[in-house]
Amino acid sequence: MKRFVALGIVVILVAAGWTGAWFWGAGLIDGYRRQLAAADGVAAPKLVCENFSIGGYPFGFDLTCTGATLASGDITVTVKGLKASAQIYNPTHVLLFAEAPVTIADAFTGSQSRLDFVSAQASARLAGWRIGRVSLVLENPEWNDTVLGDRLIARAGHLEAHLLDLPQLHDAAAGLAGLGEYLEIGQLEAPGFDVASGAATFEGEADRLPDDIRSWAGSDLLRRWQAAGGSFTLRKLAASDAAGSLDASGTLALDAQGKVNGQLKLHSKGVVERLGPLLPEQYRGLVTGAQAADGSYSQTVSVAAGVVFSGVAPLAVIPPLF
Repeated sequence: MKRFVALGIVVILVAAGWTGAWFWGAGLIDGYRRQLAAADGVAAPKLVCENFSIGGYPFGFDLTCTGATLASGDITVTVKGLKASAQIYNPTHVLLFAEAPVTIADAFTGSQSRLDFVSAQASARLAGWRIGRVSLVLENPEWNDTVLGDRLIARAGHLEAHLLDLPQLHDAAAGLAGLGEYLEIGQLEAPGFDVASGAATFEGEADRLPDDIRSWAGSDLLRRWQAAGGSFTLRKLAASDAAGSLDASGTLALDAQGKVNGQLKLHSKGVVERLGPLLPEQYRGLVTGAQAADGSYSQTVSVAAGVVFSGVAPLAVIPPLF
């Protein structure tokens, strides 16, 4: 009998401790939410929820924010609903969900737009303090300019984007890591660029990034990345629709002055004809290369100390990035 009583006391104590820990964690989360709500939206982003709640007891935390407004400088973003979930036993894996519509307003330019979608899900997973995977999936996203009524900018049937840890590039001794980037868009329509039934795939790789995301804060991240010898490799950019295609690959890096250096190889068909006023006709051959017998164009564009070259002819200047 005494054993059962002792066991019952232990269970009660464990349950009480677990409950106390959960409410302590919920209090920390709510305190951070209050800090965001009290920010000025200039020096630090300001996030306000019309309604906020924390659930998920006893094994996790489910945060719900309805009527969310995020203000940062001239930009104000509103979201109908946000939800974040994490399990106590795996707190470095967070699931995020959003409810449409999302509106974006820029007080400086006067631009206003709205993003609608059927569903929006995101997830973030850490490996220690290193990014393990960050993903975003949108179903049927549609982006409209709303300054003078709805004007379609772009819509797609599906969009997904991923940041992936590249274990083979992790240098624990130097505190450096590599990230792969992947983007896929299907059933794309963009009337402003005469794109219909389009598709696009992007694959990239950035090496020698700090492997502790806590050190990413601040304005010197690019400078530290350059000092570590970091580079970005565009493995593949492939975009196409019924009327044309574009493919690109190359490598870019920064010098000690923050100027871009690298090379891009471009191949396109049916794109030059749609550039219109975006690229004056006298410069098109320099940017796109000569036309082949099949109507396609190929060109290698080099960037040296921030100056973009086609062959030996300078085309543009990219300002230093730090």
